[in-house]
Amino acid sequence: MAGPFSAAGVYWWEVGSQMSAKERKRKEKERRERSRRLRLGLVVLVFIGAAGGLWQWQQQQDEDALVEALRKGDALMAQGLIDQAASHYHRATQLDQARVEAWTKLASTDAAQGRYGESIPRYERALALAPDHFEARIGLAIGRDGLGDFLGAERNYKEAIRLRPNFAEIYYNLAYLYQQHKLYTDASAHYEKALELKPSFIQAWANLGRVRALLHDPGGAVEAYKKALALHSNEGPVYVRLGASYMSLSQYELAKEAYHKAIDLGQERWSVLHDLGIISEQEGQLKTAHNYFHQALLKNASQSESYFRLGAVTAKLGDEAQAVKHYQEAIELDPDHAGAHYGLAQIFLAQGRSEDGERLIQAFAGIKEYEGRKKALLRAVEASPRDPKLAYDLALFHLEFGRVHKAAEVLEGVLKIDPNFDAAKRRLEEILRVRSERKNEG
Repeated sequence: MAGPFSAAGVYWWEVGSQMSAKERKRKEKERRERSRRLRLGLVVLVFIGAAGGLWQWQQQQDEDALVEALRKGDALMAQGLIDQAASHYHRATQLDQARVEAWTKLASTDAAQGRYGESIPRYERALALAPDHFEARIGLAIGRDGLGDFLGAERNYKEAIRLRPNFAEIYYNLAYLYQQHKLYTDASAHYEKALELKPSFIQAWANLGRVRALLHDPGGAVEAYKKALALHSNEGPVYVRLGASYMSLSQYELAKEAYHKAIDLGQERWSVLHDLGIISEQEGQLKTAHNYFHQALLKNASQSESYFRLGAVTAKLGDEAQAVKHYQEAIELDPDHAGAHYGLAQIFLAQGRSEDGERLIQAFAGIKEYEGRKKALLRAVEASPRDPKLAYDLALFHLEFGRVHKAAEVLEGVLKIDPNFDAAKRRLEEILRVRSERKNEG
């Protein structure tokens, strides 16, 4: 937040220097007059008077040095020289430990380099001096956010909004915090507020589209993405998201158009090529679909769904041996991929490999049961994302089916929303303990 203060700081320093010179001249004249009237009985008083003048002079010198340190820090920050700027801000805090601006700017050098743990006590020092200091408050919110302290970040963003209720960027930051923690309804409301204050906020339009898609509202997502593209028509990533929303609406021609526009803008991503493969398969263009899925995997070989799709298309093209390979690669990447289990089972059963086929069918049935129950639990969590008990139940469900990694992820999310949820703490600690023991044994 150095920029807005730099010009005023320079002006203040220049005026202060002129006043100091005049003050010193006046004090020197008074000293000479007192010395001419000096009497033995006034020695102590004269000494005190001279000492008072020196103190005031030193005080002004310190003020000049402080403002100069802040000015130099601001200039270096503007050049991106953060460490050098920090040394000047640190000097400013030493010159005047009650200067809020100095503590805030020093903290911002830490935050700018991701040292959120170091930034927080400095922002808090500034706020102890001035609780309504906006820059320190928003800085503290960002620091808490950076450390993964959801509740602390939310609390400070809300306090920043109280201080500046018409500042769109704070609503955007808070919305993004909610988005990261899967509180999509809250995120949507705050992106909308940011856009009410700043209709040209393209990032807010793009992210509003994203959370609407995550709220299973692809039509609303399309509307938001179109608003973003009306502001800036060459945003390739927005075309990628627009294409995905059209896919959710089964509007394949519009999806294809959006994806080709994204590719023209340099966004030849795995997801784009994968979806173009699906569209080609829908249109019966199997060789074209095969090519798209292959290209998608060249972009990202860790995507089980692309291996599954490639296996399905390859089987339709009559190459069972290659289809088996692709299905097996999908299962290796995602042991819960129901489609890959089923597709591979059908090939094995057709080949007379009954035992292998039946084994895969049984695995498929277990996965479908798991997915069906999980879907119901996820709907409950999505409907009440701030209820930690619902998320905790989802974690227990994952544990029941042996999905320990997924359970741990859910428990970590629960504790960000409610750090005092003791049962979740104990479960997560147990998972981490067992994981550590197995790692040590290995």
